[in-house]
Amino acid sequence: MSGRREHRLRQLALDHCLQILEEAQMRGQVRVDGPLGAALRRALEQSGVIAEHRLEGRRIDRVLDDIFTLQAQLLGQEPEERRQRTAS
Repeated sequence: MSGRREHRLRQLALDHCLQILEEAQMRGQVRVDGPLGAALRRALEQSGVIAEHRLEGRRIDRVLDDIFTLQAQLLGQEPEERRQRTAS
């Protein structure tokens, strides 16, 4: 898989995590429960991130902050192909 495609898939997976969390907040949920934790873990794994800590029981707003941080880190890492193209 090309670096650019992999980068895009990671972005999409993190966007999916945000969507899952925002939908839970709209339902009035404040903390991550078992089903929400499982859905997030699957989406994080698709983005290449392994949840280091247990998600269940964490406040949703804190998990959102973590996802935003991951997105910022990902956006700071351009795909290798693009870097090489702009460097030449």
